[in-house]
Amino acid sequence: MQLARVCPLLLLLAGGAVACKGAKADVSLSKSIGNEADEVDIEKIPVPAENGPKLVAKKADVPVLERPRKDAPVVGALRYGAAVARADKPVKRTPECDGGYYPVRPRGFVCADASVGLDATSTLPAPDTSRALPYRYATVKSATPLYARMPTVDEQVESEPGIEKHLAKAAKAAPPSLRAGSNDVPVDERGVPTGRAVIAKSGIGVGADGKRTAASYFDFGGPTTVPSSDERASGAVVAMVLRRGSGVALVGSASGEGPAGSRAFGVTPDGFFVPIDRVDPALGSTFHGVDLTKEKGLPIGFVLRHEVAPYTLGKGKAERLDDEELERRSHVFLTGRFRTVDGVRYEEAEDGVWLRDKDLLKVVKRSKFPDFVTEGKKWLDVSLALQTMTLYEGKKPVYATLMSSGKDMVGDPATSASTQQGTFTVLRKSTTATLDPKELDQAYDVLDAPYAIEFAPGFAITGTYWSDPVGEARSFHNVALTPIDARRVFAWAGADVPDGFRWFVPREDEAITVHVRK
Repeated sequence: MQLARVCPLLLLLAGGAVACKGAKADVSLSKSIGNEADEVDIEKIPVPAENGPKLVAKKADVPVLERPRKDAPVVGALRYGAAVARADKPVKRTPECDGGYYPVRPRGFVCADASVGLDATSTLPAPDTSRALPYRYATVKSATPLYARMPTVDEQVESEPGIEKHLAKAAKAAPPSLRAGSNDVPVDERGVPTGRAVIAKSGIGVGADGKRTAASYFDFGGPTTVPSSDERASGAVVAMVLRRGSGVALVGSASGEGPAGSRAFGVTPDGFFVPIDRVDPALGSTFHGVDLTKEKGLPIGFVLRHEVAPYTLGKGKAERLDDEELERRSHVFLTGRFRTVDGVRYEEAEDGVWLRDKDLLKVVKRSKFPDFVTEGKKWLDVSLALQTMTLYEGKKPVYATLMSSGKDMVGDPATSASTQQGTFTVLRKSTTATLDPKELDQAYDVLDAPYAIEFAPGFAITGTYWSDPVGEARSFHNVALTPIDARRVFAWAGADVPDGFRWFVPREDEAITVHVRK
């Protein structure tokens, strides 16, 4: 789309609005960006037009710099294979960046070195951030190599001991039908669920027969072209060995020659190859939190365990309603009233029945708020003791859900797996992030965890597609949400990650507050 008005790049770098209201720049903002060593008047550099020439990332996480200098702060990183709009010419060339620094849309500068190309050929598909899972995901059935390039037959035989036996077994296996997953739950424009999970004929990975199997799920409708890389072509064929249970995201597929004929490989967002016959689909949980913007609000309770049923209370007696057993993690709106019978505390539900307090994870209605809360300010209330997360706009709760924090809950994060307590401002938003193996007890690897929000160094909120731990403290430092809730929080929590970026640093006025407490 052709822009009607060109905005100075400086305004976006320094925190200006996307839409320019006039030709005059804010001089105070320019002083916060430029200095004499830049030798470039950044204020006069326009934001590249959306339909202009492209710059393509040929490596993962190509840095986007705040200024056209190698030592400038990094304000984001480009996805491997992503194409972003750039200026026609670089604004500056230096000995450290002979190709020059190109302004990119919507903010920052990229050095045109060997890690980028100046055309839009061979780009990889972008993540679909309108969905709970932005890619198709898979988990590894047994240890398997993640190939840096399409492997030859000899390289597969060398890298995968017993491959002939494995392929023969895989060829005989009948693909089972798959259940509904995170992306089968309908959501509104805010990411709030509006109904139950349904596998639609138009759903992701659904075959022409209306069924979803592993074969249809990994069918991307044609081969995916991976950007060429001289480094990968001449380097080691195996990028890493994925352990059993490891998770990967896939943007497409490609076929290569295998020991038993043609063999299908999944293509990851970083342009690596994983054998499809060694992975299972990872569909993500269908669990999600509760919208509180309608007629009902707090308090609310989430059912903690299986075999929980409501009670009726008489004079000094509680009678269990066995025929009305509640599903684990289902939610119940509460009145705030409670009674104690034989030493057991019961909470009243809106429909008049009673539930044992010990069977619920409760989100209560606040009467006191942290000092930082102001009218309309977005903030996350994270309770480690209760494993709940509540989204607030000022003093108004808008969404509540279950989460999974560090497994030591309220311990010292310096010596345990506990999540850091305190009040934080979001440092970084990442469409996907690779987790530190410590987050997973060193048992397996997780690539491209969706919708990561880093709120302190080494601590983040992420979506989880490889397991479903919410309601229990099972992480290491991080806070895990189901994919649906992670996407809801990510979309709500300030500015979107720009097109082509994998992550970016929000401006001060874009960053929400994360309040982590016991």
